[in-house]
Amino acid sequence: MSPKVLERTRGNSSGTSRWDRWGQALSLLCMVHCLVLPLVLGALPAVMSHALEETPIHLGMVVLAAVLGGVSFVPGFRRHRDGRVLALGALGLGLLLLAQFLEHESARETAVTALGATVLVIAHGFNRRRCQDGCAEAVVNAR
Repeated sequence: MSPKVLERTRGNSSGTSRWDRWGQALSLLCMVHCLVLPLVLGALPAVMSHALEETPIHLGMVVLAAVLGGVSFVPGFRRHRDGRVLALGALGLGLLLLAQFLEHESARETAVTALGATVLVIAHGFNRRRCQDGCAEAVVNAR
């Protein structure tokens, strides 16, 4: 099979790749939010910092991460059957959820949230790679 056909096939891996890219991007945004926002907030007035650190924003990010995880990890698992990717995604989401129950604006909350976002970035990367590899293997095996 020509490299061009294989490359096109890899790029069209059932749409899960697009959702993994969104998941990775938003997980990275979450990490940046957790790591950079405290530095930025130190320069802003106290009222502004309170508004940006409200629980609804964090909870909304967890819900968004769960929705993106659902539309990328579940179809990805159906395609590649690698339970480790699904477990890693669930771990990342679990860590984000756990952070919601820790003391607000504490170092532990920030650390657990950043860790959860990092795990999700890795999980989405693995999911995308496994979907691409699975698609390429299916094409090669069909020949």
